[in-house]
Amino acid sequence: MGPKTKPSGSFIEEARRQQIVKTAIQTIAQQGISQASLAEIARKAGCSKGVISYHFNGKDELIEEILSSLMREPAGFIKERVSKSDTALGKLRAYVEANFEFMKENREGYLALVDLWGSRGASHDVNRFNADAYEPSRHYLAKILDDGRKRGELRELSVSTTASLIQAAIDGIMLQWVFDPDAIDLKACSDEIVEMVSRYVVQQGL
Repeated sequence: MGPKTKPSGSFIEEARRQQIVKTAIQTIAQQGISQASLAEIARKAGCSKGVISYHFNGKDELIEEILSSLMREPAGFIKERVSKSDTALGKLRAYVEANFEFMKENREGYLALVDLWGSRGASHDVNRFNADAYEPSRHYLAKILDDGRKRGELRELSVSTTASLIQAAIDGIMLQWVFDPDAIDLKACSDEIVEMVSRYVVQQGL
């Protein structure tokens, strides 16, 4: 069994948990996970290490909550944007554009995420999370593609493979932007991916 999670408490306690998570993300983004000790996170959060220990049963549980937050927040943003479109092509466009819009406004989160994904000696929970990280996005994209195919909006295609390709294009740009932000124009990349995807899903080949 994993560590026990603290029971949900008052609004103030939840706000403190979120503050700790936010500060931890900033610390990891700026210094890397190897330097982001609980003591350092506590110092930046303006609290004691004991306060962090009260809300999280150790660094592994804090990291697990960080990873959940870093995946949950963009997912909510993207789904809200996608829900405004009625067609498969509109949803795919919204999906790609929303990914890049969120990315642009949340650079620290992506810096922290990439550092956690690539950290050596990661905990079992982090490795398990990494293995499962892409499944929700693939499933979500595959549903859009399958619905569009069934309605005749899109050509016959492998929805699982196409979903993986779309997500790979987005995340490939994200990784380049994390390591070399000056070389990447996120808006231009977003527009080009939308164009390529739109062509691919309505006609064979590019």
